[in-house]
Amino acid sequence: MLTAYRTALSTPGAKAFTTSGFIARLPIAMIGLGIVLMVSTLTGSYARAAVISAAFQVSAAVGSIYTSRWADRIGQARILLPLALVHAAALIALAALIETGAPLVTSGLAAVLAGLAQPAIGSLVRARWANALQGADAAPTLRSGFAIESILDELIFTLGPMLAAFLAFSVALPLPLVAAAVLVVIGSWTLAAQRASQPPAHGHRARHRSALLHPGIAIVFCAALGTGAVFGSFEVSVVAFTREHGRPEFSGLVLALWSVGAILGGLAYGARHLHASLAKQAIALGIVSACALVPMPFLGTLGWLGALTVVAGLTTAPALIVMFSLTARLAPSALLTEALAWVNSGLALGFSAGNVLAGVIVDSRGTSAAFTVPVAMALAATAAYALGRRALGRALEQAHASAGLQQPGAISL
Repeated sequence: MLTAYRTALSTPGAKAFTTSGFIARLPIAMIGLGIVLMVSTLTGSYARAAVISAAFQVSAAVGSIYTSRWADRIGQARILLPLALVHAAALIALAALIETGAPLVTSGLAAVLAGLAQPAIGSLVRARWANALQGADAAPTLRSGFAIESILDELIFTLGPMLAAFLAFSVALPLPLVAAAVLVVIGSWTLAAQRASQPPAHGHRARHRSALLHPGIAIVFCAALGTGAVFGSFEVSVVAFTREHGRPEFSGLVLALWSVGAILGGLAYGARHLHASLAKQAIALGIVSACALVPMPFLGTLGWLGALTVVAGLTTAPALIVMFSLTARLAPSALLTEALAWVNSGLALGFSAGNVLAGVIVDSRGTSAAFTVPVAMALAATAAYALGRRALGRALEQAHASAGLQQPGAISL
């Protein structure tokens, strides 16, 4: 298994841009919680905390699409450091505004600016993998590269919240936002300095104004919305379940078990070269994910919740690997980073929608009913792939023809 990852990391520049990318996107898992901890502690208002956090998350999802488009046009090196500096300055300003009790509108505007300027590090790093590993022969190695990024994402969302909580309560409340600002600048600066591995800049635009309009990308974006909603609704349902059973402190442990399952699944999946088409793999993973989540509404103990959470998490990283692999094959090089950003934004927007939907159902119908939302969202993501299967096939054929690649059987859907 490890041979596949050693091969991927031996790709020129891979170790360096993977390390820089990890540092630069660790704050992604710190900022939202840092805002909530700081605002709720200083004001006692969770609603105010949620509004400011949501302002940041939504603006980051929207902003990443445009900043990734600029990266495709003028190159990563030219946008990374300016974006990181604006993002960091806005984060520090936000911490100062919250500390001084500034009006909600003022703090919200700072959060929006921080979100809009947040570098889309995940998309930029995956674009480097796709640029370094082109062609049919490199496809298995690219899969392993995307697996590495998905596994690192899980580590980030395991370590980030713990680091944010430690800094806030053991050192100072503003420190998670300040530390996030410093890490983004360091990671972005070192990534920007690695010019040899960045994709070439495309000063002209392709015939489509947006990568979302390129054949097949909208289908993957819809699947990303559903997949993100699985994560968001499951998180809220777990928090409600542990509180209902008198052990709210166990919510973090249960969610960490999801990450454990995802890491194990990603390691196993990313090291294998499966012959089934990516669309078939996506559909199969969606069905397995839904089946793993089906027992959740009927659970009665924390032990069973933890055990089944590991099982449900096994499909998480593989689903993301397939999603980004499809996007890398579908998008032309001139739109690659933007296309990857659309997928990341779909995951983020789906996560937020899943949070809200599960929260409403917890309040109105109870925890058991809320656990049906992840099942439904997994099926919705699967349906997006299944209904768009023929369109994906045509889009992949067009992409291979445009690239001049000959991959017999690789696009069979």
